[in-house]
This record gives sequence, C-alpha cells and structure tokens, in this order.
Amino acid sequence: MKKYLIIIMICFIGIISSGCAMVEALDNRKENLKHAEKISKELIRCINEKDVDGIEQLFNRYSQNEENLRDDIEDFLDHIDGEILDYIITWGEVSLSIEDGTWTEQKTETKIENIITDKGKRYHIRFREYMIYTEDKDKEGGILLLLLYDENKKKLCRICYM
Repeated sequence: MKKYLIIIMICFIGIISSGCAMVEALDNRKENLKHAEKISKELIRCINEKDVDGIEQLFNRYSQNEENLRDDIEDFLDHIDGEILDYIITWGEVSLSIEDGTWTEQKTETKIENIITDKGKRYHIRFREYMIYTEDKDKEGGILLLLLYDENKKKLCRICYM
C-alpha cells in the first residue's frame, strides 16, 4: 500500500510541475506571437522605406557586429520590386529547450507570406530569432536568419550569421 501511495504522490507532483511549465510555455507563446507581429510590421515598413539602418536594428547583436550585414541588407532590398501592399503573417516555434525548469533555448520562425507589391510582384519572407539562447546572449532578441523567396518559393536572398 505504501508503494502505491508513493507512486501516486510522484505522479501527482509530476502533473503539477508539468502543468506549471505548460502555463509558462503558453504565456511565452502569446508574447512571442505579439513580438513576431511587431517585428514583421517593422520589417515591412523598413522594406517599403528602403531603410537599411532600420532592418539592421532588427538583427541580433551578434549579427550587427558582422561587417557584411549592411551590404547583405542592401542586396535583400534590391531583390524586392515595388512597395509591399499586402501580406499574411504566420508564426511558429522551431525549437525549444528547458533544463531543470529553466528555459535555455527558444528559437522562433516567422513567415510573411503572400506578399504583394504595387508592381504585381509576389514574395515570401521567413526570419528566425532566438528569443532565449543562454549559450550566447548576443544571439538573443533579434533576427539571426532572413530569407526572401519569389512567388514560386525559389530562394532569392539569404542573410544568416550564426
């Protein structure tokens, strides 16, 4: 009887602790979705204004220290023909890791799809960010990978510093 009571207690503790982690994960997802929408709208604004400085500020500190970043952003902008009029934002987690109840890594990917410009061109953009990356804090909180595709999902441009 004692064995069963101990097993029941262990299961109960496991359920409670996983429930707390689940609530935290859901709250974190809501915040990350808001962040993805904010960054996407800012990226679209910067693209339409050809704002290299603005896009550079959207990248993480690690990427901002790369000497080719500005040239890569200019190349990215050169591939987009026209002003963006319409788009759809989708978001998801790429990977996450929790050790001893603490987030150690959370990488997200945002897709800006069905982009339509005033010149009738269509594009898709994907970008990834580390929301949490305990191994290197300079890689947190900004874009680490930015991809541009044409309407047929052919890659036109890739900016990535890892």
